[in-house]
Amino acid sequence: MMRSGLATAALVAVLGIACSGGDPGSATSPTPTPTTGGAGGQSPTNTSCVPAAPGNLQVAVNGGTRVFTWNAVSGVQDYFIQIGSASGASNLLTTNTTQTAYTWTGGGVGTFFARVYGRNSCGSGPNSTEVVFN
Repeated sequence: MMRSGLATAALVAVLGIACSGGDPGSATSPTPTPTTGGAGGQSPTNTSCVPAAPGNLQVAVNGGTRVFTWNAVSGVQDYFIQIGSASGASNLLTTNTTQTAYTWTGGGVGTFFARVYGRNSCGSGPNSTEVVFN
């Protein structure tokens, strides 16, 4: 009997299981501990498959209309264009499109800054190079 108890204790230590309700025949599995990052425990944004930064962002200005174009990026679900009144800002516009062009008629007179990035099921990719326009 003593030998059986030692064997059970050894199994509990090695396998991480414990008996429940005093019945030696009913074992319960331990609750798995969630992992974050690294192999086998990817966080919600998997940086290995996010899209690359869109290249060649350009803007054509015709009066109060600005037409933005950029190169397509493989694996993109949609693009987000951000326009701001200062470098790095998106205070005037943040919108998405599935196209590689966007027409903006806002802003009036002034100097503006724009960038675009792609998004897919893995997350958002890096920003394009920012362009400055009037």
